[in-house]
Formats: sequence, structure tokens, C-alpha cells
Amino acid sequence: MSSVKPAARQPALFDNVPGPASPAGGTGTADGSRTALETISPSRAGDFKQCPLLFRFRAIDRLPEPVTAPQARGTTAHLALERLFDLTAAERTPERLFDLFREEWTALRATAEYSGLFDDLDAERQWGIDSLRVVANYTGLEDPTTVAPIERELMLTEDLGEIVVRGILDRMDERPDGELVIIDYKTGAAPPERYALPAFFALKIYALLVQRQRGRTPAELRLMYLGNSTVYSIEIDRNTLEGIERQLLALTATIRAAVESDNFPPKPSALCRWCAFQDLCPEGQAYARPEPALPLDQ
Repeated sequence: MSSVKPAARQPALFDNVPGPASPAGGTGTADGSRTALETISPSRAGDFKQCPLLFRFRAIDRLPEPVTAPQARGTTAHLALERLFDLTAAERTPERLFDLFREEWTALRATAEYSGLFDDLDAERQWGIDSLRVVANYTGLEDPTTVAPIERELMLTEDLGEIVVRGILDRMDERPDGELVIIDYKTGAAPPERYALPAFFALKIYALLVQRQRGRTPAELRLMYLGNSTVYSIEIDRNTLEGIERQLLALTATIRAAVESDNFPPKPSALCRWCAFQDLCPEGQAYARPEPALPLDQ
């Protein structure tokens, strides 16, 4: 199911950056009242499976989440990788990918959302160096000169009858045997393989949308973790997607019931350690708190 390859060579310093310049839908209204769930994204569906309270904070209450350095790295890397395939095969070198990353970050850091992310230029520069090391790992996972994506950043919207599903797919390729492959980039490190399967939930939904819109069933889902040069992949078929459609419709009914009753119980897990809403969730705080050290005589 997985393959791990060595990281690519280390990039040059992250330099020549100019100084800084100055959704699930239909679940909430401006006055805070609840409305019927009309649309959902694969990400928000995954949020509810992970933790119903997280779903409420993001999709219903729409609480702001400050941008973090890892999120900035992910956004910038996705933009750079999308642009990489605008180039000819011969131009898709590691150096050009680094340049694209720098260009995209230069644009992002000039926006209000990202301009105050780092305390000083030294912190930003270190983040940039670390980010380029992560981006460099991409070329150790596949040779971009041999890749010809048929879709990148593809917006998909599909009415399943009970719910409209809407989201953006990172990339879709066609294998030499003619089968479709759905690919998702992750700039973090891969979890242990036994914990990776839940991460495929959103990709299965995207595969379902592709099947309904194009009449072709994707054969493979692939998660590319650039943080530690790991690829997880699974094979799927029409039966898989029939099952995911049933799961999604059942999940929609559960979410609607939660909206009606305003009941979104927390579901503490290891992921609480990275949740932006810990201060609003005592259960998550307790789970995220480090275990107390045992006395030395035990």
C-alpha cells in the first residue's frame, strides 16, 4: 500500500523575498439561526466524521481560524505544484519548482491574511528553507517530466439528490493502462499506515463525483505526503463508490439531525493537539494535554 523514497537534494537558501505589505454551505445565517444543510464539501464531511464539534465550529459557527505556518506552506506548495505543470516537461526542474514556490509566497505574504504570520524575517527565512526542503521531496516521489495531469485544481459540483457536494480536486492523472488516478498533495508527514485509511474518505467522495460526471470510475487514489516522502495508495472500483455514496447520504442525514437538535458532541482524538478550537473544547484540551510524567521510582 505504501512506498517510501529518499528525499531529493537540499535546495538553496530561501532568499530574495521582498518585505511585507500592509466551505460547507447553507447551515448558518447572519443572525445565527440554523438552516437546512444544502451543500457540503468532502473536507467538511471529513470534519464531521473526525469530530462533530469541529464541524460545527467550521461549517455552522464559521469561527475564524488563524493561518498557521504549516497551512501557509501547504497553500504555497499547492499553488507552486499547480503552476509547475503549466511548463514544458523540460522546464519542470527542482530549481524552477523552488522559484515558483518563492513567487507564490511573495504574492501571499502581501495579503492581509498572511502578512503578519512571522515575528521577524529570520523566522520567515527559516520557514522558507524548511518549506523548500519539503517541496524538494516531491521530485523524489515522482519525475514531473514524465507526468501529464489531465486535471489540476478541478472544481467539482454534483447534486446527489439529498445533498449537493462541492469541492476542488488537487490532481487527476491517467495511467498508461487508461485508468484514472486521483492524487492529493499533503505537505505534512504521513501518519503510520494503520492511521492513513481515514484520509482517503475525501478522495473517495471526489472519485464518486468524477464517476458521476464523466462516466469513468477512477481506479486508484493516491496520497502524496511531501513531509517525509511517503506515498499511500489504494485501489477502488464501482462497488467502493456505491458504498461511499451510501455513507455520504447517511452522514448527511446525521448532520441534518445534529443541526436540528443542535447536538454536536466532541470526539477527542490525537488530532486534538492540532485543533485551532482547543480553548472552546474542554474535552479536546484534556486529550491534547501531555501525559503526566511518572515518578522516577516507578
